[in-house]
Amino acid sequence: MAKRTTKKRAKLLAELEHLIGKNCYNGNIQNWGPGGVYEGEGRGFRYPLTMIDENGDKRRRKYPPASDVPPEMLATGYYAFGANRLHIIDALDEVLRHLETDYGLKL
Repeated sequence: MAKRTTKKRAKLLAELEHLIGKNCYNGNIQNWGPGGVYEGEGRGFRYPLTMIDENGDKRRRKYPPASDVPPEMLATGYYAFGANRLHIIDALDEVLRHLETDYGLKL
């Protein structure tokens, strides 16, 4: 994400991240309902966004979208996959820049 981004752009990035993060699925989760009734395999879930605050501490967010955090903190947002990280906010900002440059998107 650009070093200086507008609050409007940061809000859009947070909303887009929230849409993506809620579309995770694990087919190995066993679902048991009330009374021990088996409800089938697999479950969707919200993947947590990890951000680094001004003190260097990790902050995880599932709900609500991170549109209320400072743009500088949002810019650090990533998904942790074991030892790997997907810098989702940077990736979404890159997509927006691509759409602005190559397709005339106006934000």
